[in-house]
Amino acid sequence: MSLFTPTKVGTLELPNRIVMSAMTRSRAPESGVPTALTAQYYAQRATAGLIVTGSVNVSPQATGYLWTEGLYTDDQVAGWQRVSAAVHEAGGRIVAQLIHCGRVSHTSLQPGQASPPGITDAAAKAEVFALTDDGTPGMVAASMPRALTTREIEETVGDFVAAARNARRAGLDGVEIQGGNGFLVEQFLSAANTRSDRYGHGSVFLLEVVEAIGAAVPGFPLGVKLTPGGVINGIVSPANWPELYLRLLDELNDRDVAFVTLADQAAVGAPGGYDSAFAVQARQTFQRTLVLGGGYSGESAAAALQAGRADLISFARPYVANPDLTARIRAGRPLAEPDPTTFYGGGAEGYTDYPTDPEGTRSQ
Repeated sequence: MSLFTPTKVGTLELPNRIVMSAMTRSRAPESGVPTALTAQYYAQRATAGLIVTGSVNVSPQATGYLWTEGLYTDDQVAGWQRVSAAVHEAGGRIVAQLIHCGRVSHTSLQPGQASPPGITDAAAKAEVFALTDDGTPGMVAASMPRALTTREIEETVGDFVAAARNARRAGLDGVEIQGGNGFLVEQFLSAANTRSDRYGHGSVFLLEVVEAIGAAVPGFPLGVKLTPGGVINGIVSPANWPELYLRLLDELNDRDVAFVTLADQAAVGAPGGYDSAFAVQARQTFQRTLVLGGGYSGESAAAALQAGRADLISFARPYVANPDLTARIRAGRPLAEPDPTTFYGGGAEGYTDYPTDPEGTRSQ
């Protein structure tokens, strides 16, 4: 098995085992509608075995970052139809990462400038890309949240289901639930979860979302992204997090889940993350397609596959400046470095204007 060995994930036939990871780029300034640039951006990267979109909000309240896409209005669905058509025309496959940011948000991003919805009223020690006090975009501290009621959490499960239905209506090839990086799903899994209702038990919310999507859109490829041991966005993992996540992976075996992505935050220089012993246990526990992400190069990705540690490898930052990443890895060509000042907001600069490598392309 190599990075270029075809494989199947659920009903999806993949030509290689390279995954483009979800990355927020904040290029949807008009009501969360993907633009023509969005379609061009993903189509340029269609040689990935699988593209996972930047996080897509499941409702207006789910928004945690300025100018991010949604999947809860007809206009947004129409925008994603253009994206999926462009990717498919270029020969690619694309799934939407569904997100609810929970308390990792700001009042300027919420309907009516309300407090962000959290599992409790405890604030996240995090910064988000939102509107500053003078109305200009920038990084600001997450606002104090309000605790969701039990009924509101049940309605949020429905928001994920509606977004999955809209993803299928938009011609996308599946969905991935963002279950990590300190956002709402991981907030339920963390030590921040002090609720006394039925959602006070770690994985209940995520499992309800998985089951509800599986029932609503049966056969539609469904993935879950997790960041075990993570501490991003103010998350505090419980002391028994390895046991919690291994039990969760075992429970996902019994649900309609096609793949799980485990992102190692420590591998990209962030605090937290998991060690090799946990990765081995996770591989032994989850019986379907396992994707690993976090600081991989072409060489280390190939080694992970050859050692049987994963079925696919996910790349994030390298895809920003290397739309032809697959060709560059295959040819052993050097990678271009992205410009961090163009990561969030703006237009084509730093988004769709990175060139391909002629030498890498010719070697295909």
